[in-house]
Amino acid sequence: MKRFYYLTASIDSVQHISRDLDRAGIDAGRLHVLGRDTGPLEAAKVHGTTIWEDTEIMHTGFLGALIGAIAGIVLGFMLAGMDPWGWQLSVSVVPITTLFGLCFGAWLGGIFGISSRNHHLRPYWREVEKGQYLVMVDADDDAQAGRIVRVMNDSHGEAREVGREDSFSPFD
Repeated sequence: MKRFYYLTASIDSVQHISRDLDRAGIDAGRLHVLGRDTGPLEAAKVHGTTIWEDTEIMHTGFLGALIGAIAGIVLGFMLAGMDPWGWQLSVSVVPITTLFGLCFGAWLGGIFGISSRNHHLRPYWREVEKGQYLVMVDADDDAQAGRIVRVMNDSHGEAREVGREDSFSPFD
């Protein structure tokens, strides 16, 4: 997936961008807007960002789940190979410890991530704090990307492109 980042100064501009992208076949679910205050975005009925997009919860939750699952596998095999507490445990303990490690790791990673700003958005926070709106538009393929660029270049000179990610993923 490709993601385009634009900064614009007014909520009117954001509404016009949303309308024009919709007319070009880019649905509202592909548009995410980050502002200092969510009130004007809600009043304008513009798709603002969610906690999943503002924070690192997806990224760190995924990493926590991965690390927890690996730790659970290792712990499971250790418990199956040892004789802890005088009990002989079979290899069937491995899926249980893996599942526990995965869930615990995801939970811990999520707790850490919810308190951190999304690293993809970090370069733009200063402008957002000054009152600008960060408009993020996602494209699945080159045809959608071309329509986005065409609409933004032809109709929205007030919005300046400040970034582009050719292989965007919330997990990286």
